[in-house]
Amino acid sequence: MNIDAVIIVVYFCGMLGCGILGMRLAKSREHFAVAGRTLNFWLYFPCLSTVLIGGGATFGAARLSYEHGISGGWIAIMYGLGLMTMGALLSSRLASLRVLSISEMLERRYSGAARYLSAVISTVYAAMLTVVQVIAIGTVLNTFLGWDMRLSMLAGGCIAVAYTLLGGMCSIVFTDLVQFFLMVFGVFVFLVPAGAAKIGGWGALVAAVPAGFWNPVGIGWDRLLMYFLLMYLGIMIGQDIWQRIFTARDATVARRGTFCAGLFSIFWGAAMGLCGIMAFALYPELEHSQLALASVVVGVMPTGLMGVVLAGLLSALMSSCSGQLLAAATLLVNDLLVPGFPRLGQVNEMFLTRLVTALAGVIVLWLALIIGDVLRALDVAYALLSGCVFIPVTAGFFWSRATARGALWSMGASMAITGICITVLGPSSVRTIVSGLLASALGMYFGSVTDSAPPAAEEDPGRL
Repeated sequence: MNIDAVIIVVYFCGMLGCGILGMRLAKSREHFAVAGRTLNFWLYFPCLSTVLIGGGATFGAARLSYEHGISGGWIAIMYGLGLMTMGALLSSRLASLRVLSISEMLERRYSGAARYLSAVISTVYAAMLTVVQVIAIGTVLNTFLGWDMRLSMLAGGCIAVAYTLLGGMCSIVFTDLVQFFLMVFGVFVFLVPAGAAKIGGWGALVAAVPAGFWNPVGIGWDRLLMYFLLMYLGIMIGQDIWQRIFTARDATVARRGTFCAGLFSIFWGAAMGLCGIMAFALYPELEHSQLALASVVVGVMPTGLMGVVLAGLLSALMSSCSGQLLAAATLLVNDLLVPGFPRLGQVNEMFLTRLVTALAGVIVLWLALIIGDVLRALDVAYALLSGCVFIPVTAGFFWSRATARGALWSMGASMAITGICITVLGPSSVRTIVSGLLASALGMYFGSVTDSAPPAAEEDPGRL
């Protein structure tokens, strides 16, 4: 076993160690789900940044940049812009809600039915995003260690499931802090400068690729519109993001940390764009563009440092994987199971939470083996979430006329239209998400204005 493989093994052991440490702190469902709502800025900012940067923003962005140039980084940039907007408009309100999930908020604003329906949709979204990360983890291990792709997905995914199962968010906070620094040093300090040096400097890199690679909108306005609708809007209503915001100890930490995490994502998107371009300059005839980022690491990093960079890339994936798995488990337990069994008790709730987390992990690993493509799984997840949940959530905060009937009509109409469009047009079509959003908006409007009942929330929805 070479030094790079040893570094990865040590990294995996460290993640399990963080899981064991977090297990000692996760004494209640609130600690397991949101770390007791105690994080200061210096814990909250890395924690939110790492869940934001996953397989789509890393390997997906590098793959698209290999194909289209710097504009491939827009996936991560849209995440960042959406989170910065969320920091300005919603993060303070979310931090003061004292709920565990987006669906719990919808029950408070609308009805129990809205809670259950949104929980099903959001669980599918979180599970699909976890699948994205498992596939990307498998790609890394397959490329660097030469393992079978399916075995690689199972190995990396099982580590993430294990430390999430042990301590929930308490474990994830510890792992995220380590992973954030590995990401920063691995990519910004080592990989990007080493790649530029390998090619002969920035001037040589510019000359080595087509001029169109430096066009910031070269990927096409239709694709940019899709990213806006999917990533920019979708990131604002993801359970994984909301759950991290709930960990902030106060509104100030939530607002500042959310804005800074969004800014970090923009820099990450630019770095992945450069990595994709470097891959094209070094290896213009790759058999699969999904290997672009891994090929750069193998081609430019010396033994030893390659292991550090690899750990940094795995950190981006492992953190996002664990956060989204926890989000799916929280939705299942908090919004679909516990409401039906109000007398479970704290011990039984913790047992149920860990059991559901384990079962969700098994299902996610199985789906990853079936799907096998990062961008397709990503598009399915955001098409469902943005199309079905964005309108009810934003209307709940900003439209006082929104009613429970409107919310149910909105989600029901959008689920039907989005499902049909995914089947007929595919999840990557702009028409799929536009149709879903339009159906959702019309359902919300007509359901609310024709409802004789008053709005479900008597208080100002902006203060929910």
